[in-house]
Amino acid sequence: MQCKPTAIGSSAAICLGMLGASVLACLSGCQTGTGLLINTVTDLDGNITVSFINETSARAAFSFGVYDPLDLEPPGPVLLNQTRVEAGTTTQQFTLQCRRALAIGTQRFVQRVLDTDTDKTTQNFDADAFDALVHFSDAPADSALGSVATVGTAAGVEKLVGVDFGCGDLLIFIFREDPDAPGGFRIDFQLIPE
Repeated sequence: MQCKPTAIGSSAAICLGMLGASVLACLSGCQTGTGLLINTVTDLDGNITVSFINETSARAAFSFGVYDPLDLEPPGPVLLNQTRVEAGTTTQQFTLQCRRALAIGTQRFVQRVLDTDTDKTTQNFDADAFDALVHFSDAPADSALGSVATVGTAAGVEKLVGVDFGCGDLLIFIFREDPDAPGGFRIDFQLIPE
């Protein structure tokens, strides 16, 4: 859209009104970059809390964390966590700094970890649980296959601040068996606002 008012007054008001309407339309309907505009203008004050519930019959092993996907040159920092959630259990609540994105797996998150060498600086790094997927294992927890996908996988998910959650919110991810999902498992999401 191009506005060229020649004088202050009604032309300027019309132009500003058109611009405002375009922005509002995009905010309410555009999904460019999954709410990219909303995500980039949301304040990042405080923390988020994350909890995982495993309703499956297998252990879930995965990497998760927070980062800003738009910090590309150079790649911005990423906070990497790894955990295992035994079958039929719920984790403690993890408190994380509020950032633009929270990811469980996903290729974009994995690439950011690699680009910043965070995998090399993370204490007790578990290479078997570092993937764009959540691994489900029925092997003994203390075995070499404890975090290897022996029974299936679930696709990773990414949630965006301002679009899917706000700073201060509780994000709950539930692992469920689903024969129709690629890998046989899925991740459901629930939000408890602050």
